[in-house]
Amino acid sequence: MKRLDLVIGPNGAGKSTFIALTLAPRRSDAVFVNADVIAKQRWPGHEARYSYDAAQIADRTRRELLAAGRSFIAETVASHPSKLDLAVQARKLGYTVVLHVVMVPVELSVARVTRRVRAGGHDVPEDKIRHRHDRVWPIARQAIEVSNHAYVYDNSRASGPQVVAVFTDGDPVGVVAWPQWTPAVLVDRWPRE
Repeated sequence: MKRLDLVIGPNGAGKSTFIALTLAPRRSDAVFVNADVIAKQRWPGHEARYSYDAAQIADRTRRELLAAGRSFIAETVASHPSKLDLAVQARKLGYTVVLHVVMVPVELSVARVTRRVRAGGHDVPEDKIRHRHDRVWPIARQAIEVSNHAYVYDNSRASGPQVVAVFTDGDPVGVVAWPQWTPAVLVDRWPRE
């Protein structure tokens, strides 16, 4: 079965950690495509300067994997509507699309990126974090609706990601337990129970 695991969420949400600790061990058959990893591997110490080039390589790699019918994991902030096209295209090509939306409040995103930079990780300016944080949720809503399966995680706790909503073909499965800080665009579409 061809499968795309698409992991989206704002900067500092914990997407890479979620993939490394939770998803990748279960999906050992899948290639992992991430622009930040590409930049770090190809241009160590100069990741920020080559972030656009890395994003282009990641985009090309995803297209090649789709064309080859290979399963893969893709990680993105998804602050631009073009990221939704990946899920739509994969479904058209017969992939099972499993979406993982990793949520945190914006202040936690800012704090985590600051911590990441202090630890030697890549930086994202605070104004960009806040702008992207606002833009990701309408795209996440659409991605939930076009994916075969979607899991939404509250990753604001020290205990790690907790599933707060599960969807199949855009319809909730079971209780939707949004945290109080969940963006309105999600709560309005799928009210808390």
